[in-house]
Order: sequence, then C-alpha cells, then structure tokens
Amino acid sequence: MARLHIKRVRGVPVIAEVASVPAVESIDRQVQAEQVRLSIEQVRRLPLPLFFLDACIAWTAWHAGLGIFSWVWLPVITVSQLGRVIYVDRLHRQGTVDASRMLVIFANLLVFLAVLRAALVVMVFTKPIADSHYILTMILVGNTAGAISPAAGHLRGYVMWVAVVGGTLALCWLSRGTLESAAIAALLILLFVILSLYVRDQGRTLVELVKLSDSVRRERDRAERASAAKTRFFAAASHDLRQPLTALAYNAATVQALARSGNDEILTQLGDGFVRALAEARGLLDSLLEVSKLDAGAIEVATATFDLSALLREVCDSFSPAAAERGITIGLRVGKEVQIFARTDALLVRRILHNLVDNAIKFTAAGSITLEANVIAGNYPESISLRVCDTGLGVPVEMQERIFEEFYQVANTERNRSKGLGLGLAIVRRLAVLLGAKVKLTSSLGGGSAFEIVLPGARMDVPPAPVTKLVGRGTTPTSLVRHSVLVVDDERDIRESLQTFLSTVGWKVAVASDQEGALSLVGLGFAPDAIIVDFRLREGASGLEALDALRRLGCTAPAWLITGDTEPTRIAAARAAGVPVIYKPVDGQELLALINAALMPSARDGQRAPG
Repeated sequence: MARLHIKRVRGVPVIAEVASVPAVESIDRQVQAEQVRLSIEQVRRLPLPLFFLDACIAWTAWHAGLGIFSWVWLPVITVSQLGRVIYVDRLHRQGTVDASRMLVIFANLLVFLAVLRAALVVMVFTKPIADSHYILTMILVGNTAGAISPAAGHLRGYVMWVAVVGGTLALCWLSRGTLESAAIAALLILLFVILSLYVRDQGRTLVELVKLSDSVRRERDRAERASAAKTRFFAAASHDLRQPLTALAYNAATVQALARSGNDEILTQLGDGFVRALAEARGLLDSLLEVSKLDAGAIEVATATFDLSALLREVCDSFSPAAAERGITIGLRVGKEVQIFARTDALLVRRILHNLVDNAIKFTAAGSITLEANVIAGNYPESISLRVCDTGLGVPVEMQERIFEEFYQVANTERNRSKGLGLGLAIVRRLAVLLGAKVKLTSSLGGGSAFEIVLPGARMDVPPAPVTKLVGRGTTPTSLVRHSVLVVDDERDIRESLQTFLSTVGWKVAVASDQEGALSLVGLGFAPDAIIVDFRLREGASGLEALDALRRLGCTAPAWLITGDTEPTRIAAARAAGVPVIYKPVDGQELLALINAALMPSARDGQRAPG
C-alpha cells in the first residue's frame, strides 16, 4: 500500500508518492497463511506415527494398572487424530475459512487432543510410582517436542498444548511430594519453557522469511515491469523510426529504377548511396527486431544434422574482406577431424557465429580472429566445443556478465554507430538459450577474448542436411512482368512512395488507407494479383482484419503483411496469422522479387495443386 506525503519543490507544495512498503496487516496475513500451509502438511503426515505413539502410551498405562480403560482410550484418541486431519484438510481445500480462523481451529483441536492425553496422565498417576510412570513421562516429553512441527511457529496454539499436557504432567509429579518428583517437575517446566521459546523464535523467523519473500517478489515484479516498459519503449521507437525510413526506401528504389531506365550515372550514384545508408539504418533496427522476435518466441529451432566444419569455412570466407580492411587475419582451426557434424539448427548457429565474429572485428584493432571447433574428448557425437577467439581489447572480469546485456558496450562510450547498438551479444545469449546451450566467455583486459558454446554432435554416418544459404540484402533486377497490386496502408507518405515506385516499374497500383477503402476498390472491379497490407492501421484496426474482409469478398490474391512493429506480442500475433511478414523499412527491389517469385506460373500452379 503506497503512502503519500507533501514535499516542496522550489517552494511549491507537491504531493509525492513514497515507494510502497508492505503493510503490517498484509505481512500478518501472509505469515498466517504460511503457518496454515505448514501445519496442514505436517498434520497429513502424522496419523500413522501418532498411532504408534498412542499405542505405546496405552501399553504403558495398561502396565501402570489402568486395565481395559487403556485400550478404550486408544481408539478414542486415534479417531480424534484422524478426524482432525479430515476436518482441517476439508476446510483448507474449500478455502472458505481465512488463515487466522484456521489457526484458531488448529489451536482448539490441539487443546482437545491435549485434554485426552492429560486425562490419561492423571489416571496413571493415581497408581503407585513405577517404571511405567517414567516411560510415560519420556514419551510425552518426546510428543511435546514433536508438536513443534505442526505448530509451525504459532506460539499461542503450542503454549495451549504445553499448558494442558506438560502442565498436567508436571503437576502430577509435583503432587507426589518427594524431592525427586519435585526435581522432575522443575526440569519438565524448564524444558517446556525452552520449547515454547523455540516456537516463538520459529515464528519470528517465519515472519522475517515472509517479509524477505515479499520484498523479493516486489523487486521481481518491479524488474519485470521495467523490462516490459523498456521493451514497449524500444518497440514503439523502432516502429516510429521505420515508418519514414520505409517511405524513403521506396523513393530510393524509384530513383534506382529511373536511373536504370534512363542510364543516368548521377541518379545511379544517388540511388546506391540512399540504399547503403538505408541498409545501415535497417541493420541497426533489425537488431532490435531480432531481440523482440526472440522475446516473443517467434523463432523456432529446426533441428537437423549438418556439416559444422563447412559452415565455419563459409563464415570465415564471408568475413574475410571486412577483416582484411582492418588489417586483421581470420582463420579456422578444426580438430583432427576433417569434417565435424553437429545436430542442431544450422541457421541459428550461423547467426551466433556471425554476431560473435562481427563483434570481434569491431573490437579488435590488430591481430587475428580464429574460429575453432573441437570434439570434446570421449563425448562425440554428444558434444562439440565451438569457439570464437580474438586478440582484441579483452573484457575486464567485472564487466564479463554485463556485456551480454542489451545496449551495453565496453569500449564505445562515444556511441559510434559503426560498432552497433550493443545488441549482438544479447542476441547470442538468447539464441544459445533457444538451442539449449550456454555461452562461456574467457577474457582479460588487453588479453583478447574467447567465446565458447557447446553444441550437440552427430555421427559422421548420418547424412547431413544441406545448409541453406542466407540471402543477403541488395538490389534485385526489376522483372519485366507487370502485375496489379493493392496497397493498404494508413501512412500517406508510404502509400504514395510505394505507388510511385511500383508505377515507375510499370505495375498497376491501387491504394487505400483502410479496410473500407480496400473493399470499395475491389467492389468497383479492381482485381489485384497481389495485396500488400500494413499490419497496424488507424484507430486500432488491423491489416489482418482488412485481409479477412477481402477474402470474404472473394479476393484470393497472395498477400504480404508489412509491419514496423517489434513489440513481442504483436510479432507473435503476426506470425500466428500465417501470412508472410515483411518488416519495415522494406527494400523495394526485394519486394518486387518476392511478388514476382510468388506469382510465377509454376508457383501459382503449385498453390492450386490439391494437397
């Protein structure tokens, strides 16, 4: 419960909220609920042990001379014990009685059982002192000590139990009037006091544990809220940044198309410059997108056997030019095996390697980068050690955990964008977790770094799956095929720039800002070959809803969902729709290639083929 107080800011009174603290009543309720839970658990375990204990008490009373009464007492106390278990368990399961009332019920039942035992004690002590009296005292002292467990720190209930059973036992010994019996009574009272103090301390410890648990839970909830707020903030920022970049990307594609059609060298240079700048911006934004996709669970692991050594060679070859520009050598070191086969997701492993090598190049001024793969001795095909080592700056021990956090970089205080956003290693850790692996860092300041991940291996006699090559971004020649396209987007600049681009390459384009506009165009006779629809439309409308309405109207053209959203729940929703998703900013030439590929006769025939 939060507290408010008035403070003055520059002389002006302001109502401020103090960080919320757990109310005493709330802590008491939590403690009582925990005491009830612990008591219930213990009571459920006690019937059989207590039966043997009561049987020993009855046998002792029989030896003391109580005769048949001893064996009448045994079923009475046993039924009472079982009745207590059934009664409190039923109340607990029903949940109709609050914790404080449950503790009162526990205490009352304990007193009732204590009275049954005390009655037997009184009757036994009416007989002359014998060995059975000492045995009974020993059993009841053990019983009193054992009652600490079901008491669960509830001092009132335990003291009531001790007062009846222990008090009766002590008074019975004291009534004998001998020095020996008085000493026994005094020792019993001292023991019962010590046990009661122990229960009191147990209760205080439980209170502290509940307070600590409550504090940890509050901090966890606060951290989760902060993390969710951060995710929402960067998703919103990413979305808003992608919108103007998308319009700019379409305009850049238009410039490139005009340059090709007119063979204009200046326009070609301008278009290429636009594309390079946009590619850099898109790379930074896509890092945010990848984190969001991982957090949304939108990436699945496709396990297959593949040649890991071939993948390592491919990664080395792809990064060799970038490394050479910085005067760095990049090499590969594989163990004795010419080929090493792994069984996991090859694309995700490639993504991990790309991030690690890219990170090493950014933060290595001179020297070398080495990719290593070694079969862990005695474990193949179960385990393969995959390492990326560099001779770069190194990471101090105190920062080695932080570098896996989002947006944290050791040597980029000036936020040089050529060194990225500080998301590469955060993505590596998430991908490793997705693969069921861990990333281990060995590094020291000035001594370079080595990142290691252990992957599951595969036997060499298992035929490997082909590793799909990643298609890089770049300009794709514009197809001469002409298509009709329906564009649904609420952003005017994006609609107009995409319409201009598609019209420049000779395509027929109709644009709408919402679902009603799209339905109107189709209703007036426009028959699109393809549909491009924005995921988020105005006033909370969804592009998926617009697409469903078009389908109900009879429009069956293939569709693409375009979105700038990187918020995890929206990514999951877009992915669940089963419609191909393209993330903004969109490269115009790539969009042409996607539509052309989908509308090729062979592709359309395949789509119409019976399943």
